[in-house]
Formats: sequence, structure tokens, C-alpha cells
Amino acid sequence: MSVSVITPTRLLPDRLDMLVELNASLSSNNCDVEHVIVIDGKDAANLPGDLAKQATIISTARPIGQAAARNLGLVIARGNWITSADDDDWLYPLSIDKRLAAINSSQAAKWAAGYCTDDHKLDPIIIAAGPSSAGDVWRAWPTPKASIPLGPTTLLVESNLLKSVGGWMGLPQGEDIGMMIAVTSTAPGIIVDSYVYHIRIHPGQMTKTTWFDELELLSRNAAWARGENIIKQSNKLTSNGSVVSGSVISGSIPTLNHASANC
Repeated sequence: MSVSVITPTRLLPDRLDMLVELNASLSSNNCDVEHVIVIDGKDAANLPGDLAKQATIISTARPIGQAAARNLGLVIARGNWITSADDDDWLYPLSIDKRLAAINSSQAAKWAAGYCTDDHKLDPIIIAAGPSSAGDVWRAWPTPKASIPLGPTTLLVESNLLKSVGGWMGLPQGEDIGMMIAVTSTAPGIIVDSYVYHIRIHPGQMTKTTWFDELELLSRNAAWARGENIIKQSNKLTSNGSVVSGSVISGSIPTLNHASANC
């Protein structure tokens, strides 16, 4: 099986070395890995030379944003399975192999995920390793203000499934949360008992900006509602119109819980 790893990048100078290291970390896997690098609003000539030879590259003449860049990468990705990685992070050795092995061990799994770390801590394990039914991840996320139960960038998804749910959600940020909730609410998967993804902590992170929290709360609200709607529709189909009641968020946006799985 082949896997495509999609990385959007603006080729910021402080991230170029990190992008090279991310690319190198993919080579620790035994499976066939394609690195799809989507250059957002910059000339591909600015890409480090070795990467131009080792990856599938597409660039846009104008900035299009993270969500559109990831979805553009999905259009050209050749892998049967898709995951994503930010240009300032890296994957643990055999990270993709472990997730593929978990999928192969299950007759039903259409996705696999794991756990993540950053430079200071291990992300909290909210959902135990093992098989996950459609909707289990959303049910582990009681409100948008609660900790995100699974790191979106740990998700390895069947390509056709990812395309059928619309890819990454069209949001200014948190597009990967919306994607993760749609995928895991639509199809069963499996969570591996392993750390598969590492987040770098550095001054240039989007999470360090003053406007991050306001947009993050709005994006989480949209992603949470997306999962609720998918599950409601599923319940209608499977229980002759009986819909499990939900609690759609209304009014003011709640305070963000920073103890989330942010990868």
C-alpha cells in the first residue's frame, strides 16, 4: 500500500530546515511514502534543492490558506492512504508503518491514528488504543471547549473516504479538526498504542499569535457541529427516524481548553 503525506507550506525562512527534517523523518518507514508539498503563494524555486527531487511539488501563484492547500495536495496525491504533517513537525520512526499494520489487522478500519508529543510534554490520552466505531471520537468530545480527543495530524485515512467527506474543512484554522471529526464520525477505525507525531514548539507557531484563540474557538464550534450532524443523519438511517438528541452550541463561544490534542 502507498501513502501520501500532505504538507502545506509558505516556505518561511525559519521553517525551511524543519521542512527538510520532516521529509527525512518519512524515510524511516518501510512502506511506499510520497511526500506532497503544497507551496502556498510562493515560488517553488525557493524550495531547498534536495526536497525538489524527493517530493511531489505543487505551488500556487497566490496565497490560498491551509485548508485549500491541503485539499489541493489531496487532488494530486497518488497514495491509497493519506495523512498530513505540518512543515515544522516530524514523524516518529515507523509511524506510518505502525498505522498501516493496525489497519491491516482490522477488517473494518478505514483510518488509523495514534498519539502525539511536543517539545515539552506528551499529549493527554483521551481515547484508549484499539478499535473505534464511527462516532466514538466525537462522543469523546462533549463540547467544543473540551480537549480535542485525538490529534488530527495522527490520522491516516483511506484516500476515497477522505475525498467522500470533502477533505479538510474550509476554515481559516482548525481545518484538520473538522476533517478528523468528519472521517471518524463516518467510518470505523483503529487507534494504535504508540506516539506517531511530534509537534515542535517555537516562536513562529500559529498558536503563539494573539488572534489564535478567537479563531480556534469558532473553528472548533464548526467542527463539533459537523460531527453532530453526521451522527444525527446516521441515526436517522439506522433507527427509522429516531435521532439521538444533541446540544448544539448557541450564544457566546466558550473558553478554549488548552489541554487539547493539538497535533
